[in-house]
Amino acid sequence: MPMIVDPSAPHITVPTPAVSPDGWLAASVDATYAGVVLGVNYAAPADTARNLALNPSLEADLSNTVSLGANISRNRVTSDAKFGAASAEHTHTGAASQAGSLWLMPQQDSGTSLRLSFWVKVISGAPASGYIALRQGTDAPIQIPLTSGTIPAAGSWARMDAAYTLGAGQTADRFGIALNGASGTVWLADGAMCEPGSDLHPYVDGSQPGCEWDGTPNASTSRRVTSAIDPASILKVRIVRSDPDGKQRPVRSADTAWAIEGVGAAYDHEAPLGAAVVYTATAIRADGSLGPASSVAVTINEPDPPADVWIKSLDEPGLSARVTVTSWPQLQWASRIDSADVVGSPYAATSQDVYAAPASEITIDAADSQIEKIRQLLTTPGVRLLQTRGANRRPDQFVLFASPAEAIDAASDGSRTFTASVQEVGRPDTAGQPMRMPGWSWDILAANYATYDAAAATFANYQQLATNGILG
Repeated sequence: MPMIVDPSAPHITVPTPAVSPDGWLAASVDATYAGVVLGVNYAAPADTARNLALNPSLEADLSNTVSLGANISRNRVTSDAKFGAASAEHTHTGAASQAGSLWLMPQQDSGTSLRLSFWVKVISGAPASGYIALRQGTDAPIQIPLTSGTIPAAGSWARMDAAYTLGAGQTADRFGIALNGASGTVWLADGAMCEPGSDLHPYVDGSQPGCEWDGTPNASTSRRVTSAIDPASILKVRIVRSDPDGKQRPVRSADTAWAIEGVGAAYDHEAPLGAAVVYTATAIRADGSLGPASSVAVTINEPDPPADVWIKSLDEPGLSARVTVTSWPQLQWASRIDSADVVGSPYAATSQDVYAAPASEITIDAADSQIEKIRQLLTTPGVRLLQTRGANRRPDQFVLFASPAEAIDAASDGSRTFTASVQEVGRPDTAGQPMRMPGWSWDILAANYATYDAAAATFANYQQLATNGILG
């Protein structure tokens, strides 16, 4: 496989990390070495959401709520609830109607953007339409139709939501939801939430973990103020990567990783190139029980031609090199067929096992400072990962190099040609492997910072320290 090492190393850039919706897991693509920096911080608030509903989950009574529409009766029930112990039961009476409940909130003025959401469960009947409403007092409600198919079938809770910006002359001091039901239709509503802004966050009320009431419980606005879990209870974290082939693979440095006071870090040097992958982190408590899971998706760009192949070291990601393929070698899969003659039959008895992993040869041209890197990459024992662009139709391979050779192309100070045999192997075990991040280690930290105080003044928290400031 003749190759030319790309002579220009890309500059290190720190892109904006992707963050999971709950805020616990962050991922930043390391374009320099085609890897992903991962960090979990269970001490961080899941979001900064605020709920303007004064009695969002009806835990005490139906105060600060009113009926919306006609031909409906409302009751507070404790037989079923999405949050807490109670919900609002709506029973349609008389002629079919669009009706439901309104929740009171502080008045919102024109120009204000709001995100409205409710959890709904149909008990009987089949309401197929409805709307989310904003209203000022007894004025005509602003109706935001629910799209077809969003109302759940009977028996399951589902979240209905809509975004709306109050126009000129519009104000609102209540919001709600109505479903179109015939007489006898029964449905529940719980977890009413009106958020300033356009983002939809997980439900908030002052009784939820990590949240607080701004005033009287169940009669005031509320907000999230801390993480929904106790970070001190988290001992480790396990991160798996869901690849395009549908398989989940543990991240080498997070199977498992320590989570110091709920904060941990990992580096993944093995994600497929040019395809979206999903990382899922699961907290492991000190007693061995599992905590919440958090997921985020990222994509590592494919290398641009002509430097379209990565040769990666799993033990030292910083030793990896991006190279240019000038021709592809033949891959050869050795067969495994056993045979034995059978008396009286012209055919031998045979058995066939799976084919052996493919083998090939590789040729690499290197110049200048890349000579030493390629020499070390080929002559240091250890498994390597070969990756290339999807258009080349060469699957990622974990390989061992054998019989490396180096030739001088011209003058003794000129470029070199390296050759080696390549044998594919299985992916090395990931359990218990430490984090290895290019250009960062405890030794480098000690060399760069003479005292603990100097390091503490540079990094605001452990996640920044573990990732050299990339996350945190």
